[in-house]
Amino acid sequence: MNSSRIVDPVGARICFLVRGFDGGGAQRDAILLANELQAQGFPSAIVTLQSSGPLRSLIRADVPVVDLGHGRKLRLAFAPAALRRLLATGRPKALVSSEAAANVLVVLASRGLARETRPSIVLREVASPLQAQTGDPYWQNRLAYRLIRFAYPRADLVLTLTAGARNDLVSRFGVPAEKVANLGTNAVLTPQMRQRIGQLGHAPQPGLIVSVGRLSPEKGYATLIEAFAQLRQTRPARLTIVGEGDERGNLEALIEAKGLSGDVSLTGHNPDPLSVVSQASLFVSSSSHEGLGNALIEAMACGVPVVATDAPYGPREILEDGRLGRLVTVGDATALAGAMAATLDQPTDGAILQARAGEFSVERSAERFIQLLQAAGIAGKAEPSEPRVETTVSI
Repeated sequence: MNSSRIVDPVGARICFLVRGFDGGGAQRDAILLANELQAQGFPSAIVTLQSSGPLRSLIRADVPVVDLGHGRKLRLAFAPAALRRLLATGRPKALVSSEAAANVLVVLASRGLARETRPSIVLREVASPLQAQTGDPYWQNRLAYRLIRFAYPRADLVLTLTAGARNDLVSRFGVPAEKVANLGTNAVLTPQMRQRIGQLGHAPQPGLIVSVGRLSPEKGYATLIEAFAQLRQTRPARLTIVGEGDERGNLEALIEAKGLSGDVSLTGHNPDPLSVVSQASLFVSSSSHEGLGNALIEAMACGVPVVATDAPYGPREILEDGRLGRLVTVGDATALAGAMAATLDQPTDGAILQARAGEFSVERSAERFIQLLQAAGIAGKAEPSEPRVETTVSI
């Protein structure tokens, strides 16, 4: 990719700060939102600290990429100054960030800029803050959660993915209620994903249980394996966990100790997890906390019955208080085993699950996002969007 310097690469655009393109749900969601806003006539741009990585290929050709690192990875310590220059000289309509560390960074970068010229600051809280302040896998985010009492009230608008997260920000972190709104959705299902799901169909393999996520403590896979061990005593079944992470060694040891090596597979990262999920008779989310639960939504979109721990706060809201899938107490392996058995015996109708999952499409998420920005006076009406040549910009 060629980088070029443009005098006004982001003027009047809604800019999304994406820490890097090396992966992660929050980064993917931001890119998909920017793409869809651009498509709906709201000019958007991506601002990044590192312009290389697999997510780069997701960005629409007519969405500019502003590379604050000039082709290198920009360290967080130097990011506030670079962001401040962008805000002061580029004059975007709004700067949107996600994840606690990036949110605090944006607020620091905007401090002291004249209000009449400063772009609107919009923060997306994509986790459950009360739990993430100690349980987030990244130390930068855990540190940032100690600062959000100072940072979030200084934003123009804070958006959460769940009503529970909004309540926590207001009641436990002192963010003014009038500044916090619940999106109630996320940019999960793209047209390409829906097409892929249609191609795959739902052809369940009897007794196949699947879970998808990073192998890290907050995903609760030790509880899931213990629950599966109990289930396996009463019926034939197999468990496949799709994902990679630092907990692999501990989980492999647990699988061996339980005598489950022939029945449990840790498949590692899979660029096409839907190909595995679509074959499942049951999908399980065993997390201790969830910002929303994208993998749960994707499984429902495939028509796969689901069971989830009642993790703050996404699963309960997605499953409509348990109407669409059984909810069990976090960490309770016996209850989880019972819910898995009951759902295998009496699965939820796949069409009902697919209808609910459809509410988490990229299109609906972008529409809701713009509605909230318009209600806050941050965004105006859509304007005609003209195709542009792909551009990466260094600031």
